[in-house]
Amino acid sequence: MHLRLGLMTTIVVSSPQAAEQFLKTHDLIFASRPPLQASKYMSYQQKNFAMAPYGSYWRKVRKICTQNLLSNAKINYFQPIRKEELDLLIDYFKEAARARCVVDISAKLSALSANMTCRMVLGKKCSDYEFDERGFENVVQEGMELIGKPNLGDYIPQITGLDLQGLTKRLKAVAKAYDAFLEKIIDEHVQSKDENRTEDFVDVMLSFEGSEDTEKKIEREHIKAIVLFLGCSTYFINKPIFPLDMR
Repeated sequence: MHLRLGLMTTIVVSSPQAAEQFLKTHDLIFASRPPLQASKYMSYQQKNFAMAPYGSYWRKVRKICTQNLLSNAKINYFQPIRKEELDLLIDYFKEAARARCVVDISAKLSALSANMTCRMVLGKKCSDYEFDERGFENVVQEGMELIGKPNLGDYIPQITGLDLQGLTKRLKAVAKAYDAFLEKIIDEHVQSKDENRTEDFVDVMLSFEGSEDTEKKIEREHIKAIVLFLGCSTYFINKPIFPLDMR
């Protein structure tokens, strides 16, 4: 079934046979995401893992993420980090029990997961970074909200410049905050002289900077886009509470 959303033709897959055509027979044709206005600002022109068009660059990035975050070797490599964060949480629970404080266990477990992931990807807990005067969680939450909002400019390209909903202005502001945050992270890694620190995902991506074995040369913008997707998305999904206090 065809629909018209503004000037954009939309196909609704409403039968198993049609789904097979889209998801199996012609999968590669429909594998890429459309170039939405939000992805222009929030993924550095679709350079991250989630929004990049299907091709050699996407396959390369998927391989890098899989091998350097999800492989057995990397899971074992980051085991001390996970143990350290788990020990901190256990100590917190012990202290809370002695003080007879009420604890939101779901929030603490979410924070634990986010802390582990941020340390593996960024090298620090997200709360250890300064992120705009609005705070880390507020900026990330606004970014995720803007990505999910329907934008009239995506459906009627001729009115994009008018920014009737004010979304483009907000997207630019959040993207600017993200970029400053990511530049700070990358600069810290480039300038670090500590040879004993645990190599994180940013270090891995920096080792690929300048690589030309894909259809796109991997440059700093690609690194920032990928790190932003992995780090900030994980933080938002887990909805952690920083710092781990007892209120």
